[in-house]
Amino acid sequence: MPTSRLPWSTYGKLTLPVDEDGRNGADEIPASDLANYASTYWYNPTAGQLSQAGYSAVGGETVFWAPVNGSGTTGSSDFPRSEMREQLVLGSNTTNWRLSGTHIQRGTVIVTRLPTPVRANAVTRVIFAQMHSVDNSPPVKLIFQRNPDGTTVVFGDYNQFQRPGSSESSRIVLPMPLGRSFRYEIRVDDGIVKTSIDGREIDSRDLRLLWSFQDFYFKAGNYLGNNTATATGYGEVIYTAIERVHR
Repeated sequence: MPTSRLPWSTYGKLTLPVDEDGRNGADEIPASDLANYASTYWYNPTAGQLSQAGYSAVGGETVFWAPVNGSGTTGSSDFPRSEMREQLVLGSNTTNWRLSGTHIQRGTVIVTRLPTPVRANAVTRVIFAQMHSVDNSPPVKLIFQRNPDGTTVVFGDYNQFQRPGSSESSRIVLPMPLGRSFRYEIRVDDGIVKTSIDGREIDSRDLRLLWSFQDFYFKAGNYLGNNTATATGYGEVIYTAIERVHR
């Protein structure tokens, strides 16, 4: 039974991997336009419609598509993206949330394609969800990656700024084939952030010492970890569910 369209028009704005409006940066689609918006880079397929990677839609999904040669990038990155940016007040980036209270983003995704590395020993990846800081780098990025041996995995990347002297040696990396649906959750409870995949906790961190005075927002979609210097082709991420909680 097809599900209803995902509530992106109440989530925030969309950033595209192209500069078609001539403003020297990634194009943006405001939340107010998303209910009637579709393009190669972001669309809600009908039942049976095939994506560029060959995914056959059930209906109700959202496809995030981004090529490595996308002409639109943001001021802080030269990697293309088709990605949503949470806005608590739609149309504004200035109202965000802090560590106190509970803040959750849950989603169900299918990564159907990763860029192809130009060198045999290179990795390619997409970032499909983030907890992002307004004034600093993101504390949490959830990544789907192809390793040099061709295996694919999902894991969290955690900014070292949040735990002085820490390392990623204890990071849990889970095997995950292309084309498989999986659930994720980023959960913040009074400064403790926990991330999980399919109900399994892969990390827990205390952000209070160094991040207490930061403002945050969630992101969801397809942010490439490659460009034409390291890869060819494109990344494709299918979202089949998205939910946010702030209390």
